[in-house]
Amino acid sequence: MPETVDFYREILDNLYDGIFFVNMDGCITYWNKGAVSLTGYSATDVAGRNYCDIFQPLDKHGKHLCENDNYPFSRVSDISTLTEIEAYICHKEGHLLPISIRIAPMREVGDQYVVAVEIYSSSSPRYAMRQRLEELQELAMHDPLTGIANRRFVEINLAARLEEFKRYGYGFSVMFIDADNFKTINDTHGHNVGDRILKMIGTTIANSLRSFDIVGRWGGEEFVVLLIHTKDEDLFKLADRLRRMIENSTLTLDNGETLKVTVSAGTAAAQAGDTVGSLIERADKLMFESKRRGRNQVSIELQQE
Repeated sequence: MPETVDFYREILDNLYDGIFFVNMDGCITYWNKGAVSLTGYSATDVAGRNYCDIFQPLDKHGKHLCENDNYPFSRVSDISTLTEIEAYICHKEGHLLPISIRIAPMREVGDQYVVAVEIYSSSSPRYAMRQRLEELQELAMHDPLTGIANRRFVEINLAARLEEFKRYGYGFSVMFIDADNFKTINDTHGHNVGDRILKMIGTTIANSLRSFDIVGRWGGEEFVVLLIHTKDEDLFKLADRLRRMIENSTLTLDNGETLKVTVSAGTAAAQAGDTVGSLIERADKLMFESKRRGRNQVSIELQQE
């Protein structure tokens, strides 16, 4: 049996998908190269640790799944058939990563369990987002630090959306996001950590958006999101979901310390007569209103009839 187990582990170690084994207590006993590539954590980082501590999985609303008694991950030993869950997990660099988790019992291997972590298929909105970011790189319209769109790309798209709004009435909103206490982070931990925080924020937003929304770095610690075809009743839910996703991101520093960050945001809907400057200015003022009310909040201005 040991030779058989080693043989299969060698095969699994060379698969693209991330695969790991856990024991009856949920502690990781095997972590293949695909899991390293997908999550950023090495086998040494995770050995003997509980998978919930590593993944910190969230549902699409930003709620912690391991704290939910009904969540299959919290009771792996009860699973008798293949179970698949879509979730967000924390990458080692802190940003949230959309994944599909498959849990399958494999009692032939020491009564352990196989958990396969797979990236979304090419037909998914997240894959479309990645393709779009690759296109941005080719067009030199991406931000070199965070890898998302740059200010120029956002301005071009914002102007196009305003023209659509003027001609056809297609509504949209702008979300202006600013990292809270970012100067303190830079002063305390250094600019390298500050850069990693900005990457974490940008990647988490990009991974959390709908496929047709747009995110770009406006400058410094500021980000702008274009929320397309939004309804008044859904706007706060969409904007606050992004805030919660960022709040639940976690950056692990080289010394093992973990660092979280929150953002303040203002969201303004396009109105008749708006320009790029006027719409951004209103969203920016609403962001400062969120700062004034205590940070880590979203302030909303709804569309006017």
